[in-house]
Amino acid sequence: MNRFKTLHQKHAWILPLAIIAAAALIATLLMATKPSPPTIESKEKEWLVSIKPAEFVTASPELLLLGHVESPFNSQLSATIGAEVEKLLVREGQLVKYGDVLIELDQEKINLVAAQRTADVNELEALIKSENNRFASDKKSLKEEVRLLDIAKKAVGRQAKLKVSNLVAQERYDNAESQRAQQTLAVNARKLNIADHPSRLAQLQARLDRANAILRDVQIDVNLTHIRAPFDGIITSVEVSPGELIQAGQTLVSIYDKNNMEVRAQLPDRHIELIKKALAGDTLINAQAESYGQIIPLQLKRLSGQANSGTGGIDALFTLPDENQHEESLVLNSALEVRVQLPPLAEVITLPVSAIYGSNRIYRIEDGRLISIHTKILGKQLSSDSGQDQVILKSDKISAGDSIIITQLPNAISGLKVKARGE
Repeated sequence: MNRFKTLHQKHAWILPLAIIAAAALIATLLMATKPSPPTIESKEKEWLVSIKPAEFVTASPELLLLGHVESPFNSQLSATIGAEVEKLLVREGQLVKYGDVLIELDQEKINLVAAQRTADVNELEALIKSENNRFASDKKSLKEEVRLLDIAKKAVGRQAKLKVSNLVAQERYDNAESQRAQQTLAVNARKLNIADHPSRLAQLQARLDRANAILRDVQIDVNLTHIRAPFDGIITSVEVSPGELIQAGQTLVSIYDKNNMEVRAQLPDRHIELIKKALAGDTLINAQAESYGQIIPLQLKRLSGQANSGTGGIDALFTLPDENQHEESLVLNSALEVRVQLPPLAEVITLPVSAIYGSNRIYRIEDGRLISIHTKILGKQLSSDSGQDQVILKSDKISAGDSIIITQLPNAISGLKVKARGE
């Protein structure tokens, strides 16, 4: 009994080991006979895009600029004399015509000055007349003076003959000689007066010219007591009031010419060369602006003669094509959005803005994959309210009919697989 118990204890570990071995064998058989899952091939994603076939066309680039209305004739009218404001005939914002009286100044003081200057002129004219009369008298008197000199010379000759014959006293001879000498001096003095006549007349004439110039200056001041509009314009400010005493040079009223309005706008550098060529060839560059709900046609007339001191750019100056229309729609110093149509460009391609990646890159589809192309952007065609801006570009790597994608893909790179809508 004890022997059997001992034997049983000795071989008790064999059973658990056999169970473990059987379980491992069963697990191995199950793994070996497990069916294999079907193999799934990985498929590359295809991105759906919209395309536009490349087409070479003639297109005009357009610019959208911020313009500023100004007038080359923007005047501040001032007084040339000190006087009192007598009448004020205009108000700010008023339309005036060329020659209209804007302000009247008191004329009393300037009229007194004018009277004095007129008297100076009259006096000198009288002196010139007197000098001419004197000259005429001297010429007549000279003949008599010469005749008297001849008589005196003959008298001296007679006295000299008598003196030789001792028939006359020395005193009578001396008296005759004295009269001859005095008459000689009189003739010389008369000749000198006649010779000096041109100089005296020139001096008087110079004084008269100076007096006339002063008088004309005063007369101008008299006329300028009526401050008049130098052109058809609009009053922008009135700086004085009736009864106010003003000084010479003081600004009285400001006015700008409504018939010579201009719109100034700075041009992007990349378009300046094209615009210069167009202006040099007398090509019209049309534009339009909107002011207070009204569309205003404009034309680019010239470029500024200097670069903008703040930005370094060059300003374009636009004017109205017809000076008799739309003047009232342009308000001095107002800001306008100016839409400019540049000269047309031939053999270019137009694409929606959505076709452009970065600053100048587009994608063409070849064999279902994207090919990156760098282009030269020449400008834009601006859309209407319902349309989309079109980019004008050129590239020697694009052929007519190429499929250009116009969809913005966030992961667009060369080689990306795509599919055009509708295919």
